[in-house]
Amino acid sequence: MSYVVGYGNNFPTHVHHRAASIPWDGQFYSCAEGDRWLLSKASNPNILSGAMVAGPDMFDHFSDDREKPWFTEPSIASNAGLVAALVALNDYPGDTSDFNGKDLGIDKMSIFDRIPKASTAP
Repeated sequence: MSYVVGYGNNFPTHVHHRAASIPWDGQFYSCAEGDRWLLSKASNPNILSGAMVAGPDMFDHFSDDREKPWFTEPSIASNAGLVAALVALNDYPGDTSDFNGKDLGIDKMSIFDRIPKASTAP
């Protein structure tokens, strides 16, 4: 089971996410109107590709149920870590060798190098 939506053959299809669960038909729906999709047992009409959901509980049980966000909700906190790890794997700038000289293919220290430093007042 993949907990990243759209990755692999078996991923969550009932993600607890407004844009994923309400069909796009050009019409605005209020939160109350959105409940009919929240409570629907149908798969999401929109695939939230690349979003990582919360995942299984401590017993490795996962429920692909929109009404159980503790399993199916993608959060900024969990997805930020995933994005940082994927960026580090994709674009490492320098030597990433371990103690035996083997290239690990990851950038452990400089994934945030391009973020401007905060200026300090004189």
